[in-house]
Amino acid sequence: MAKNFFCLLVLFFLLAGRTADAQVSITYSSWGKHFFTMTIADNWRVNVGAEADTEQVQEGERPMARLITAMPGDGTPLWFGMWVPPQVKSIKEAKNYMDSLGIDLLSNVVITKRTFDTLNGMDVYYVGGTGDKEGEPMDFRAAFVQLSQESVAIALYIGPHETTISHGDELVQMVHSVQPVQQ
Repeated sequence: MAKNFFCLLVLFFLLAGRTADAQVSITYSSWGKHFFTMTIADNWRVNVGAEADTEQVQEGERPMARLITAMPGDGTPLWFGMWVPPQVKSIKEAKNYMDSLGIDLLSNVVITKRTFDTLNGMDVYYVGGTGDKEGEPMDFRAAFVQLSQESVAIALYIGPHETTISHGDELVQMVHSVQPVQQ
């Protein structure tokens, strides 16, 4: 009896260990509020970012949101970022927000896909296409996720076509793992 119990216990720990190392879940929070949880693929390097000191923000300027970034641990060139802009309350405002950033992440942008859908019960707007970064062709995908009536999460990845293909399943799983934190 004790031998059977011990074997069962060893089997349980082996199975539990196998699933535990497959992924890491994180909770995104900014300005003292929790917004969403997501699962990061195994062997990806994650940076949870930092928030700017609110006292350093000039009057009339908006504070920068915390930016979570992830990159494959195999060193392939691919960047994934996710954040919740504090002043953006709708998907439509998220598009205007992205346009207002004035960041030239890519040149010669061609949008090839626009889709409205639902993700874990939330409205989501997906945008995808291609562009150039320093003369190199890149794929990009963005997801604008309506977390609540007052917040939108933005997920964005950029990388060479071969890299987005080889890590495509991991990227999709990370975006699809987003769950809102109930307040």
